[in-house]
Amino acid sequence: MLRRDWAVPLTTLLAVVGLSVNGSPARTAPSANEWAQPSSIEWSIDRDGTDLAKNKVQFTIESRWKPGSHSMWSNDRSLSDFQGLSAAQVAGPSGPVRFAIARDAGRLDCSGVAGNQTGRGACTFTVSPTFTAYLQQHGIGAPTPQEAFAMTMSGVGRDLIDSMQSIGYARPTSSQLASMAIHGVSADFVRGLARSGYRLQSADDLVKFKIHGVDLDYISQLAAIGPKLRHLPADDLVSMRIHGVTPDYVRQIAAIGPQFANLTAENLVSFRIHGARPEMVRAYAAFTRGTLNADDVVSMAIHGVTAEYLNELASLGYRNLSAEELVSLRIHGVSADYVRRLKQNGMTQLSADQLVRLRNAGFEPRG
Repeated sequence: MLRRDWAVPLTTLLAVVGLSVNGSPARTAPSANEWAQPSSIEWSIDRDGTDLAKNKVQFTIESRWKPGSHSMWSNDRSLSDFQGLSAAQVAGPSGPVRFAIARDAGRLDCSGVAGNQTGRGACTFTVSPTFTAYLQQHGIGAPTPQEAFAMTMSGVGRDLIDSMQSIGYARPTSSQLASMAIHGVSADFVRGLARSGYRLQSADDLVKFKIHGVDLDYISQLAAIGPKLRHLPADDLVSMRIHGVTPDYVRQIAAIGPQFANLTAENLVSFRIHGARPEMVRAYAAFTRGTLNADDVVSMAIHGVTAEYLNELASLGYRNLSAEELVSLRIHGVSADYVRRLKQNGMTQLSADQLVRLRNAGFEPRG
């Protein structure tokens, strides 16, 4: 599902200053009630994405409401969603069609032309009075036509409200229901979260999960990696998603060694924020002395201890330094080239502390 909102169009800006597009005086601005219904709803079927062998069509609805409010919903839909439209009409020669899309929240009655796997036309929208009454009976209140339209397009209805109520969520408002519709929060999603051990605080939290891509697959993949990643707090899951902590990234880090198999969500987010890529962490584990912990990884990543730097030092005989020593070398500008020139001048087997002291003293080897 795709929804887009555009900025106020040029025609609206012209109307504000009293001109229409053709230069004639603009009419008086409409009242709020005039914007209660969309000024237009247009539908189209696109050949790309339409698969009539599977009874699927790529269907787009574009609606315009008050100035500056322009939405588009586009996805593949089963022909069974359309009352009065058949595969034969879509596949055959172009001809007039009439069909309806009916959902709990409302009904679209559409007409136009379809054929050759394409189609185009216009619709009218009617809010369902029985659904409005249902919402009011549940203490939610009547939706605006635009809210009911969003619920109709996404299929949000009684099932979502009943599932939230049975799980123990706070009662959503009609505005929250519309937001859930826009962002794809379904009854199946809410029930699936509950089965995974997640009952969030509110409808807004459910929307936040959807916005940031915290879905059931993401939760289950993380849980399969290790016990520390099961039943994570909701905020941790959102933070991990925001910062690009993917299941594949976690698996690669966990495979490096036992000390990385049970990292916390906070550790993993810190790794990603500071650019600790798996190949870098593998180099840390291969060339540092002692047990490497998460704080060491972050410190080295912050101070530019790269895999390339470690490999160059290792080729010069420095493959058993501690994380603290490596950070000190980088802080004080001890490059691999500097160490190489020291060795060329007979200064071999220097300790990390001696390398830092020489650098701080401004000593420069010949060559």
